[in-house]
Amino acid sequence: MPNIDVSGLVTREVKYGENSRILTVLGKDSGKVSILASRARTNRSGLLTATQLFAYSDFTLFKGRDGSLFKLNEGEAVSTFPNIRNSLEKMAYASYFCDVVNQICREGSEENELLALILNMLYLLDRDDCTAEKAVKIRAVFQFRALAAAGFAPDCDGCAECGDGAVRYFSRSGGVFYCEKCSENGNALSEVNQGIFNAIKYIITSDSKKIMAFSLSDTAMKYLADIGEEFMRIQLEHDFKTLDYLKNVIALG
Repeated sequence: MPNIDVSGLVTREVKYGENSRILTVLGKDSGKVSILASRARTNRSGLLTATQLFAYSDFTLFKGRDGSLFKLNEGEAVSTFPNIRNSLEKMAYASYFCDVVNQICREGSEENELLALILNMLYLLDRDDCTAEKAVKIRAVFQFRALAAAGFAPDCDGCAECGDGAVRYFSRSGGVFYCEKCSENGNALSEVNQGIFNAIKYIITSDSKKIMAFSLSDTAMKYLADIGEEFMRIQLEHDFKTLDYLKNVIALG
């Protein structure tokens, strides 16, 4: 089988043997692929940087017998996001984002939209001016946009019952909004104001290059991120341990 060239982000790494790694890579055009990187944990191999977690790299792969993993022939790092690696909190955010895309994506399915999203979010996290407040906004945007890419976009056409644009509640289980009069009974409702509603609608509909071009108060942004977290947990039916870790890191200050 001929060599295959893949540019992608390392979203998971697992030690294999003494010096090797099994990588999960979200690749451009190729989607999620699993790769055996032999001897990648040694500096002599020249692959240590290209195969580390959060690295976006150009890989040359080959595959042997049917059913076997892709094997790494060559790798060269394009971006390693050094500022993320120098911050425990930023690494926790990046780990959570990678965990989400690993949960959403399936092997062999083209996922360029999610790849572009997570790379954009990592780039923003890596910036020198990325404060704790900006990181919360990045998390809120990532959660809603990732869910939209996975087919779980909230219905932002107004109240799900009567169509009234003056919404008051968001159903995290149904992904719809309700006005005060039509609100359903249930534990999965989050109260929202017009600013929160507009922010959610903007995140899921805006051009990717302008996705951060909205504003809320710090308190409202944190609330938006928390709504997105619960919406994701319910829709994906998955609890992310990396999110628990992120919260613990933030709490430590």
